[in-house]
Amino acid sequence: MEPWNGIIQTCTVLLPYVCIFVPSAFYPNPGRQLILKNTISVEQVARFTGHRAAVFALAEAGQPQTFYSADGNGWVVAWNVQDPDEGRLLAQVPSNVFSMRYLAGFGLLALGSMSGALYFIDLAQNRVIDPPIQLDKAVFCLEQCGNTLFAGTGGGLLWAINLPQLSAQQVSPICNSSIRSAHLHPNLPLLALGCSNHVIYLFNTQTRQAVPQTAFHQNSVFSVRFTPNGQYLLSGSRDAFLAIWQLQTAQTPQLQLLHSIPAHLFTINSIACPPNTGWFATASRDKTIKIWHSDNYSLLKVIDQTKTGITAHKNSVNNLLWLPHNNLLLSAGDDRQIFAWQVSGIG
Repeated sequence: MEPWNGIIQTCTVLLPYVCIFVPSAFYPNPGRQLILKNTISVEQVARFTGHRAAVFALAEAGQPQTFYSADGNGWVVAWNVQDPDEGRLLAQVPSNVFSMRYLAGFGLLALGSMSGALYFIDLAQNRVIDPPIQLDKAVFCLEQCGNTLFAGTGGGLLWAINLPQLSAQQVSPICNSSIRSAHLHPNLPLLALGCSNHVIYLFNTQTRQAVPQTAFHQNSVFSVRFTPNGQYLLSGSRDAFLAIWQLQTAQTPQLQLLHSIPAHLFTINSIACPPNTGWFATASRDKTIKIWHSDNYSLLKVIDQTKTGITAHKNSVNNLLWLPHNNLLLSAGDDRQIFAWQVSGIG
């Protein structure tokens, strides 16, 4: 294997005031135009390079300062945020890696691949456990719930994997299209699933029953994310819209649409909701990352290389990851790069 070549680049980004069209979904005067005072700063603190294919997946590690990335060549790399020059190649699997999850309490890293193979890396021994668990189609999303790993596939199936035994436990048919995204509620046994049939499902992890919600999006739902307090769900789609839903739990959990925002030009690939910050972020195929206010959903910042003159992503931004120990927002893209951003000024 050739030596890993990583490059660090740091700069401070104080983006200018922005003129924002705020949709009537959350302001009563349609077409109202607001000038919002610049209240946050965004600093690019590191750039991680060395991947030779698009980076699709990011995952936390079991220790501070460290995270994992995976790409279209099947490379899985460990990084230290304090030393971006030195990425460590953990493994290479024979398929694109679309999803990845650090499994707390098991010392394992799960990899969901385009081929449908679900791989596990033993982090203590630095080896891929053989054989992988073969699922029906591409594995687009992974979520851990205690001793169970849920895997959503291109065949519309939600697989429940028994982690102590590393075996398939149960398969739940959800839809006739792909399950593209999943996120576990912070307090309830509830898994939100975004699918290619434009529908979001709420899946009870105890009863293993899924309930479809009222459809809003006009295309595949590529990202779903509960807010840290669990009261709301954010969803992003190939229709480029961001939707904010209120979770009602009086009886059967249901989602009620509160706001919709034409947030990007193209697909919203990922959403990150850091706790206690006052903001959340969206990443898109339009090459931008956008920072939004958590309370009124106003646009605060746009990270866009073509408009701000900063070093940012040149192609689709595929994934976002919040590192709580470092208070950093990570972004990964088709340009084979990973950036670390420090966002401050709210919260």
